[in-house]
Amino acid sequence: MNYKRNLFISFEGPEASGKSSQLRLLSKYFHLNNIPHLVTREPGGTTNAEKLRKIILNKKESITPTEEILLLMAARLNHINKVIKPALKAGKIVISDRFADSTFVYQGFVNNYGMQKTISLHKTFLDNFLPQKTFLFLLSPKQINKRLQNRKISNKYDKINPSFHAKVIKGYKKLSNNNKRFCIIKGDTSIEHIHDKIVKELNI
Repeated sequence: MNYKRNLFISFEGPEASGKSSQLRLLSKYFHLNNIPHLVTREPGGTTNAEKLRKIILNKKESITPTEEILLLMAARLNHINKVIKPALKAGKIVISDRFADSTFVYQGFVNNYGMQKTISLHKTFLDNFLPQKTFLFLLSPKQINKRLQNRKISNKYDKINPSFHAKVIKGYKKLSNNNKRFCIIKGDTSIEHIHDKIVKELNI
């Protein structure tokens, strides 16, 4: 089977959109077809980045939007240098559960730091390093809240708040508009249909 080496893929979307489940399915597909790949996540992916993740997602301790963005940038730079680039250099496909787009949307747009300002920081400090393909999972705020009611709230973004999730969705739509890197996935369709669409889009 032919596959594209040095391919960096990210899975994005609001909470409970189904992206993490589809990421695991894609990894299973790669394993079954002997395709070398690496699964990682953000914030996190390295020992140091995982430590920063705990600070960023802490429900009890608040930090300012600027502090949060700088912590995310530091964690991401460490993640890129220690994990993502070495894996790509080794010819693996890298799949990340969230990447810079989450920061552009959650911190830049939803938390009102400024989406363009956040993108500019990414360009300056991370050389605008981005995935070649991003699968963006979208659901309605009502569907998200329904799914969140059935699972334990694990971090400060697992909020059962329709207005919060509506703004997240609006931010993702704004970011992905006319951007060929994004493949929009309707998160309310069947698991099998979504998986097939992802595999077809990757042409693997």
